[in-house]
Amino acid sequence: MEGLMTKRFLVDPTKCTECGRCVMACSLEKLGIVQPQEARIKIRRQWPEPPLMEVCLFEECPGQPCVASCPFGAIKEIDGKVFINPDLCKGCSKCVAACPSNAIRMIGPLAVKCDLCGGTPACIAECVTNALTYIG
Repeated sequence: MEGLMTKRFLVDPTKCTECGRCVMACSLEKLGIVQPQEARIKIRRQWPEPPLMEVCLFEECPGQPCVASCPFGAIKEIDGKVFINPDLCKGCSKCVAACPSNAIRMIGPLAVKCDLCGGTPACIAECVTNALTYIG
């Protein structure tokens, strides 16, 4: 769509020190406690390359396999962002298998992913090396 800017992350893995502040901030924002294993984002180390942040960059994902894979219609793309409706998700994990960027994860009985904290990502505010940038 012309005139509509997609909201997304820019990640500079060369600036990431793997301190984990972004992951802790994410879990604190979403759960109210620091529980990194349940954060919506994840840092994946790929030696000897710089670390890779696993977040959904939907506009770079050909064919939108996560949306097509959900038999319950729980995943929708709106203005370039992917949303998972927890009320419709049945926990089948087909979207997890379909996601080429590993950005969708099962936490408990539901599929979850980064939702950009509604426009003010907590992870970016905590990134002291500026490895994460929000384009809004």
